[in-house]
Amino acid sequence: MRTISIYIFFTFLILGITHAQMSSAQKVLVSVTDDWGSNKATMYLFDKTSEGWKKHRLVFSVSIGRNGLGWGEGVHPKQNGEYVKKEGDDRSPAGVFELDTLFYGLSEKAPDGVRYPYLPLTKLTRCVDDEKSTVYNSIVEEDSLKKDWNSAERMGAVDPDYKYVLVVKHNPQREPGKGSCIFIHTVNVPTSGCTSMDEEDMLTLLRWLDPKKKTVIVQLPHSEYHRLRSEWNMPKLLNN
Repeated sequence: MRTISIYIFFTFLILGITHAQMSSAQKVLVSVTDDWGSNKATMYLFDKTSEGWKKHRLVFSVSIGRNGLGWGEGVHPKQNGEYVKKEGDDRSPAGVFELDTLFYGLSEKAPDGVRYPYLPLTKLTRCVDDEKSTVYNSIVEEDSLKKDWNSAERMGAVDPDYKYVLVVKHNPQREPGKGSCIFIHTVNVPTSGCTSMDEEDMLTLLRWLDPKKKTVIVQLPHSEYHRLRSEWNMPKLLNN
């Protein structure tokens, strides 16, 4: 009986953390797919107001991983199911994730009207996807530390996809094999695990973001979003 009580306590504790993350968020990106295997999604933008969530007038058609979604590592409770994100599976992570408060790109300076801090990609910028590296799932400059990886994305060479790159904080504990280098970027085609969109939409998104406001991204199949919406305190979608 004591074991069951402890299990229930920790279950509600974890659920409370997700609820708190959503409650404290001031901006939310919601990306929903038709099902787990779909590599296309619809993205909605929401702002927190005194009256609740207010949806942005624009809705984006975006692409995700070639093989759809799999449960990732974020600020949501661990979920059981057939689809779990792993390194190299060409799935985008499903769940709730914080968004980093800076972005990268191929140009020398950020586009006009963007408030997020900007870092230009260089010939030495790497995102390390080698599970054995001490900097797995990290963006580094290759000449800034001793190299201990055999595999990494040469981000400055990914043109035009990385013209603009937002970082999704997936697998923040950098657990080996659970997935790395998850971004939102340009060129709207299915990816190896990122979310991609048209450049015009990406610019709209970048100008909407505010580094002073906590932002999270939710990625789920529509059925899971509907199942978890109230429990996780997520915005209501039309027809949801």
